[in-house]
Amino acid sequence: MLMLNFTKMLGLERRDCFDGKLGLYGSDGVVFETSSWSAVTLAKLAWRYGWDMWKIRGWINDQVINKFERIYEIQDKGIAFTTVEDILKVMDPMFVDFTKKSVKTLLKEEGFGDKFIDEFVMAALQTSYGQTTDVAGFVGAVSIAGITPGLWSVKGGNKRVPEKLIKKSKANLIMPAKVTNIILQKDTDGIVSYEVQYTNPDKQPSAREYDIVIIATPLPQGQTNIKFEDFPQPVREPKMSLHKLALLFVQGTPNITTFGYEHIGDLPQALLSMDPNLFWNSYAQATPVDYKKHLNKKSPDGMEELVYKVALNQVPTEPQIRLLFKSRKDLRVVHWGAYPDFSPDMELPSFLLYDRLYYVNAIESAASAMEMNAIGGRNIALLAYNHWHGYLDKIDELHDEDTTSSSKNEEL
Repeated sequence: MLMLNFTKMLGLERRDCFDGKLGLYGSDGVVFETSSWSAVTLAKLAWRYGWDMWKIRGWINDQVINKFERIYEIQDKGIAFTTVEDILKVMDPMFVDFTKKSVKTLLKEEGFGDKFIDEFVMAALQTSYGQTTDVAGFVGAVSIAGITPGLWSVKGGNKRVPEKLIKKSKANLIMPAKVTNIILQKDTDGIVSYEVQYTNPDKQPSAREYDIVIIATPLPQGQTNIKFEDFPQPVREPKMSLHKLALLFVQGTPNITTFGYEHIGDLPQALLSMDPNLFWNSYAQATPVDYKKHLNKKSPDGMEELVYKVALNQVPTEPQIRLLFKSRKDLRVVHWGAYPDFSPDMELPSFLLYDRLYYVNAIESAASAMEMNAIGGRNIALLAYNHWHGYLDKIDELHDEDTTSSSKNEEL
């Protein structure tokens, strides 16, 4: 809802993320393909997964989305929360339970079959997070919702949303700089201030003093370069590890024999891996963010060389790249700590590291997605505002009229 409203407010264009044939790929090759005819696709899904495909839509809507949407109503009232657990509780206390068991266990308890979980749900998680059905149930539910119809992206790139929001807010951006130290400067009589030390683009050290500091970058324990100094107790960084992902962008010709095809025209626009032992997680044609057509360069055999995006859990070796592509004109690799390792019963940290020292990315311990981070960002804005003005009745408090879910958001 927040990302949708931002897009409308900023006058940005949206487009469906995927329009093409999709296949599920395992150790024995492709086990399922969609059809250009929706009726045929539905029949094939029913044949392979029975009623699970219909049940999952109802379960996601009733047990996840309808309850998830309550956070918008609460935030509209100006109420903020200091912990991720409290945000999940206000959506539904059941969501906290979801974080304490694997999505495989959760779905089996809900009556879903092994084939559906091991194939369809596994492919969703491999594609979304590079992880398996051993992840916590809440993030697993978010991942399943992420491959149902209705996904969209922003023309020109999703990054245009935060870029335009910053301009619209008229925020005073000092400079791009690397923060090195956050020092507690003053903490007396309820007055707190921090010295933020940083190196600017010309590598010169500098510092500024602030009343409020908001950290919007992951802080996994022992994996951050930001040092916290002169606090009465050590600042407690979240106990989590980051899951490394690699994205391989290639302009070239797929090696279709690797996937069991004889003609390149038969290759689906996207293949999702449901086998965690494969070295790749997804293989798909990449759509330019401006939605213009590809350059249509021809390979020696006369085929168009499109751009493909391959998701992996580590940077591929040259032999692995040759398995995926028969020829290539260009290759780019991005490798980074993309998401937390979403193990069940992972710590749900606080948004508040110290008085008026806030941590946006705490929300990612529950699930990592653009809407989740927007909700986390709005919660921090409300939390800082309420602390600053002394509106303590709007922090971690629900009044009687807020304790029952409203049907107001059912149309969203």
